Amino acid sequence: MDIESSKKCFDPNETVEVVLLRHGETEGNVKGIVQGQWDTPLTAKGIESTLRKAEKIQGLEFDAVFCSDLRRTVETLKRIQEKMPGLPEPIYTMELREIDFGDLTGRPKKELMPTILKHKSAPDLPYPNGESGGGFTARVKSFFAALKDRFPGGRILAITHYGVMETAAKQFESPPSYDNIQIGADDVWLMCLAKDGSATREVL
Repeated sequence: MDIESSKKCFDPNETVEVVLLRHGETEGNVKGIVQGQWDTPLTAKGIESTLRKAEKIQGLEFDAVFCSDLRRTVETLKRIQEKMPGLPEPIYTMELREIDFGDLTGRPKKELMPTILKHKSAPDLPYPNGESGGGFTARVKSFFAALKDRFPGGRILAITHYGVMETAAKQFESPPSYDNIQIGADDVWLMCLAKDGSATREVL
């Protein structure tokens, strides 16, 4: 699609357009471990998919660029900057980090799924020495709320993690999305957030 033709989704004085993409595949993803706020390097496949995502947004102008300050997202942004050297100076922020799994970090995700599902159903329960789902959701909502106040009618690029994108979709879409959110390796999301807290989302 021609992304430029989609701007703006609503009244430009009342919305912010956020282009969201996840970091490229990492060695930890391949091994199936819970990374959370711990990092492993991008794989060759992850770099290739990042460059394909950069091609989807080439030619766009952004009012600001925000990036999780974790290494895998920073590396992803550097690869995008190679394709788009004119991007605004990035703002690295902890608000865009993945949820902190605490003591579960670095362990095989498959064996921890029952524990992860338990915590998802109990948002006030923090991971041992980590973050609660409710705290994580509040962090994500705070980031997007600030964008609406700071950049009305603007277009923002955000490089982040699966959990942040999933949470944004479930918190802002109207009607709320209760489906299992899928994020493909080459997916780029376009979310248009209105002042009333609702949003539309499409995969580019």
